Amino acid sequence: MLRLLIVLVALGQASSPVLARPDSSPIEPDSLSDQIRSAQNSGDYPRAAKLYLQLIASGTDTPEVRSNCGIMLHLAGQNRQALDQFHIALRRDNSLVSSNLFAGLAEFDLGEFHAALPYLHRARDLDPNRPTPLLALAKTYLALREYSAANDFYSKAAALDASSAEAWFGRGVTGRSMADQLLNKAVRDGRANDPALKQKVQDLLDGAVQTLSRAIELDPNSARTHLLMAESLADQGKQAEAIPEYQAALKLDPTLDAAYLGLASEYWKQRQFDQALPLLQRLLQKSPKDPEANAIMADILEHNGDIAASLRHAQIALAGNPALIQTRIVVARLYLAKKQPKLAIAEIRKVVSADPDGSYHFLLFRACQQAGDEQGAKQAMAEFQQIRYGTPSH
Repeated sequence: MLRLLIVLVALGQASSPVLARPDSSPIEPDSLSDQIRSAQNSGDYPRAAKLYLQLIASGTDTPEVRSNCGIMLHLAGQNRQALDQFHIALRRDNSLVSSNLFAGLAEFDLGEFHAALPYLHRARDLDPNRPTPLLALAKTYLALREYSAANDFYSKAAALDASSAEAWFGRGVTGRSMADQLLNKAVRDGRANDPALKQKVQDLLDGAVQTLSRAIELDPNSARTHLLMAESLADQGKQAEAIPEYQAALKLDPTLDAAYLGLASEYWKQRQFDQALPLLQRLLQKSPKDPEANAIMADILEHNGDIAASLRHAQIALAGNPALIQTRIVVARLYLAKKQPKLAIAEIRKVVSADPDGSYHFLLFRACQQAGDEQGAKQAMAEFQQIRYGTPSH
């Protein structure tokens, strides 16, 4: 959460006009100023904003008062009205840090991320030694999925304030996102096995884990940080370290569906099905069409011999996410178990080009054999041996 500093300007001059109460009894400006301070201090931002508007109507209309009014409107969730006040303030004095900062935050809350950037950059330029504009810029670039820029601003904020858990958490988020972005591009370009690229991804993940460790030191009660740490460790294949982090996240926030799914996935990878099943059942009770939860459930049920239930969950998973390659392989094995080899062959052929180790081609070989397709079986075996051993079959 950004720490926001709201500075009250001096209010109420002796020569200021007299305002009217709802009951028409007069209010001195000093009394109105006291009411504004009281409303701000109690967190009653809508009332504070109305009082600022009364102050402006009374004739006390300065860029600073307009800025403070805009801040109250922003904190009250009235961002469009807040922007009206910031625009007036900035037309009169473009050097107001608070107006630029909060105008950017208001645009962000409205989902206008590109519109937020000029205000936030100006706030940063006007006050380069405060981390708040840097954090706001980082958050905005993160929303735009410009992860490198976001990481840079989070890093600068951490350099200014090493005790900012938000900055360290942001570095972890963006480091992990940069790794995912790089890996996805590599897959599209056919470079997923490039050793140099793999090392770069690993370096980014290592950096994310380090920065998240620092964030946890600063804020050990942050469920989201424990969750992101767990996901980063899981991405590195460190199941034994990921599981306690998922558990820590759930202890802090038992409603985190992503933590339930992540923990179930780690138990599943370790073939600890008894631990995974209750977590999946809880998830599917809440979200019965969740693709990933259904995919894991399908694999476990296949292992347990429940072919009908496994196929049902696999089909739900693929309806939600047709790109689940391993689930198509599960479906193919299920069709083979049901003596429906032609259906199995159709599923395998959808993903056989992604065969990592020859296992898909070997399954295709079995399916073709069961279907009586001798030529198809022979070709599948040749491709299996080429992938697995580097030699053709004889």
